[in-house]
Amino acid sequence: MFRKLLYSLPILSALIILSCGSDGPSARSRVLDFVRLIQADSLADITPFVDLDSLAANEFSDAKYDSLTLAEKKQRLLTGFIGSGEYRGVWAKSQIVVNEEFRRDDTTALVEVSFIDRSTRIQYYSQMGLKLRGGVWAITNFKANQENRESR
Repeated sequence: MFRKLLYSLPILSALIILSCGSDGPSARSRVLDFVRLIQADSLADITPFVDLDSLAANEFSDAKYDSLTLAEKKQRLLTGFIGSGEYRGVWAKSQIVVNEEFRRDDTTALVEVSFIDRSTRIQYYSQMGLKLRGGVWAITNFKANQENRESR
């Protein structure tokens, strides 16, 4: 019995050290999952990845959207993620590279994302903002593509 304890002690110690050294969930991996789901057109799985209120308010903050209610902004945002919606259309035709994660503090992060048009090879650099809520990262803002922003 004592021998078994001696052999398992270093393993237990290593596991404890590894778990204590963890910075928590990765905002970057959350963005990667989000991008994959949009490209796969899986809206039912996308909604838990975003803070719809914050994202809708940020995406439609221009004066030309002042007449829309928050509910209308959220619906427009959700519609943009499915089928031939404006976001999914841009994201589907782009090669998306999810780069570095920068933690601002314990509950906010930025993740660098590059969108590269597959036909023109033009690259657009962006950042996604995330907030940690209930132990899970939620995307609060993003700019999908400059071309997309100007066409609305």
